[in-house]
Amino acid sequence: MRIALLHLELSEGPQEANIAKIELAIQRAARFGVNWVLTPEMAVQGDSFTDRKPKLAIPVQPEPALQGIIRLAKLNKLTVFLCCAEQEEGNCNLYNSCLVIGVEGELVGRQHKLHLHEEGEYWATKGNSLHSISCQGLTAGILICADSWYVRNARLLKEQGAEILIVPAAWPPEICDPTDCWERCSTETGLVLCVCNQTGHAGQLNYDNATSVVIESGVTKLLYSGMREAILLFEFDELRRKILSTHFTIISV
Repeated sequence: MRIALLHLELSEGPQEANIAKIELAIQRAARFGVNWVLTPEMAVQGDSFTDRKPKLAIPVQPEPALQGIIRLAKLNKLTVFLCCAEQEEGNCNLYNSCLVIGVEGELVGRQHKLHLHEEGEYWATKGNSLHSISCQGLTAGILICADSWYVRNARLLKEQGAEILIVPAAWPPEICDPTDCWERCSTETGLVLCVCNQTGHAGQLNYDNATSVVIESGVTKLLYSGMREAILLFEFDELRRKILSTHFTIISV
């Protein structure tokens, strides 16, 4: 199978521009026959959205504005890991989430972030559970950014049947370089771990050197960083659960 990581500049939004950029990237990735598309943490609103509009209403997801992405998933038979802020239906809890949109445009699962930064994520409620999600015959475990710092989270997902680990991130390497923890998660579980990071700036945070990586057996096999936005493609053997690519295929945005 072919997996695409959308290493994009999304942190400063606005949401309308981010959605348009994600839609364009999915369209381009689809031309290369991808099966899965991964987005960075808070890809829809941008991780600094509360700095711009502190009283911004956060909707129940998927909201109507995401219908274009959902249609692309269905049209191209893709699974899309789409990261956004969302309100829980039926109450006022707000979450930093990853939605998993299936090949029929259906919502097959979601993961809420567990470990929050008090200052930047004051608006969010901590998630209280991890659960693996079956996608196109392969079971994924999702660790949103800081959740991947704790190896026990990766172990729990492996125990729940995860066959691959997905890490949507907004993580500049200057802040507690996460490479070691990502490699430990892969080592401890024996699973391939895919990190979809981002570029750009968000307030005082600089993502220009943030890395998107794919790790196997605790070793970083594929790596990309830099200011240039890119779609990163690689081949994955879902039966043997092994990386087939020796480097990313890089598609300009």
